[in-house]
Amino acid sequence: MTACTFCDLLTDPERGSGRVLYEDDLLWVAHELEEGGASYRGAVMLLLKRHTESGLAEITDEEGARMGRLVAQVSRALRAVLGVPWTYTYCFTEGFRHVHQFVIARYPGVPARYVRLGIQRWPKAPRGNRPEVERLVRALRNSMRAATGSGRRKPRSVRAANDD
Repeated sequence: MTACTFCDLLTDPERGSGRVLYEDDLLWVAHELEEGGASYRGAVMLLLKRHTESGLAEITDEEGARMGRLVAQVSRALRAVLGVPWTYTYCFTEGFRHVHQFVIARYPGVPARYVRLGIQRWPKAPRGNRPEVERLVRALRNSMRAATGSGRRKPRSVRAANDD
């Protein structure tokens, strides 16, 4: 165990178990999962694999470009699969000093008091258990693949995770 929650997450062999949308040499992208509870459907985290202490100013141009492309791809997949008209993205890197960014589906009919950072507290938000999140992840992965073209090589860890 390290002092960084996200570094620990990246070294845990069980970390992905059914929730990884994408992984390469720089980034790990997974749907959030509340073990033993209901997870907000459409809450995706992009995590830089390299530990950083001082936030976004420390990432390389390549890391930033890849993160930006993935934010767009995840947003399009959420819209295509869940039918959401809007997605949010945010990144603070203060509480956890490791660059990570969230892409969150915003469903129609969200009351004003839950928009933006309160979106996941909306009591009527679509939620799912582990099997439901895993099905959603497969659909999101397929949507991302279809949008980027079949000629694009997928990272080994994602290819292996998709052979179900």
